[in-house]
Amino acid sequence: MDSPKDITKILLIDDESDYSDTMAFYLKAKGYMVRTASNGRDGIDIIKNTPPDVVFLDFMMPEMDGVETLKKIREFNKRIPIIMVTSYASDEKVQHAREFGISAIFPKADDFSTAAKLIQQVLESPGLKRIIEGK
Repeated sequence: MDSPKDITKILLIDDESDYSDTMAFYLKAKGYMVRTASNGRDGIDIIKNTPPDVVFLDFMMPEMDGVETLKKIREFNKRIPIIMVTSYASDEKVQHAREFGISAIFPKADDFSTAAKLIQQVLESPGLKRIIEGK
């Protein structure tokens, strides 16, 4: 079994607790350490104080949407892998998010096993730095 320092830490930022709680349950069962935040401001505070290894960030949230949250995260952390989560996002919103450096898009309709695969791909990707820096 992995030691606590080897466990991948995931942060889910989503205002829909039914969705984030279910996803958190699945990822914890797969051995990940998972925290949730119900809005962008709380997610930013968590990233500043206890940075996770990967962030899943919902596009559509009240007050501060996912792109605005992403923009604020990139002001102080340019390297953290961020996977945008969406039920629906316009091509324009996706392109705007890509400008701030995202690692992937995860549709909410996809199976959580796909999310687990994305985590591994993002963490193992030699091109991660290039993707985040927008090159």
